[in-house]
Amino acid sequence: MHKFLAVFISLTLGFSTYADKENDVSSIMLIGNSFFYYNNSLHNHLGDLYDADPELDTPKRRSITINGSALSWHDVESYISNTEIGSFKIDSSTNTYQPYTDRNIDVAIMMDCSLCPINEQRKPSFEKYVKQHSDTLRARDIEPILFMSWPYKNTPKMQVALEKAFFDAATSNRIRLIPAGPAFFYVNQNFPEINLYTNDNRHPSPAGTYLAALIVFTTLTDKSPIGNSYTMGLDKDAAKTLQEVAWLTHQNFQQKIK
Repeated sequence: MHKFLAVFISLTLGFSTYADKENDVSSIMLIGNSFFYYNNSLHNHLGDLYDADPELDTPKRRSITINGSALSWHDVESYISNTEIGSFKIDSSTNTYQPYTDRNIDVAIMMDCSLCPINEQRKPSFEKYVKQHSDTLRARDIEPILFMSWPYKNTPKMQVALEKAFFDAATSNRIRLIPAGPAFFYVNQNFPEINLYTNDNRHPSPAGTYLAALIVFTTLTDKSPIGNSYTMGLDKDAAKTLQEVAWLTHQNFQQKIK
């Protein structure tokens, strides 16, 4: 593996993890947009990574996404207080209704629209709703976590501005940050043969969703995904590379924020 982008190293200095429930997660809510739900949804692949690790219990996962959404679109209070949300499932093979008795959520992972944190008109809203949603979640004893999105394939310089915006928001609100952006940037620079994007150069390909799921997994567990048997059907060598990049990203990030 090669060296990381210098700006990633410099921006992390002085940052803290601010973990409320580090490594003790039994239920997860994802709040975001199409970057989360592409390729049968990140939360499903995250569960598969947990399932493939015999040392871990697989957390319950709930994903609430709106196409093209900013954080300001999401009524996070209702996601917690509405007793219908996450209250049941219906078995697809038998059409059997199965109620859930435990709706508790340990952590909520939030993602804004991909350009909102660095758009002059939308950045104030990004900052406002990271704080508002973080306060709402903490009042319910749910740890807020911020997901740093990735630069577009054809606009790699986005990464510098994204990192600054996300680090500033995470620091001011004392919340954990999932460094998906640096991992995508690293793969784009060092392994261009692994295409992380669909044809629009923004949304994740299966490899991109897999890398994002790996980064979430390592952040929540502080555990290496290298050797995990779940590969999302990707080429074996490509999956191994993405596992290694995810773990390297996590280790580098942890070293710089301590």
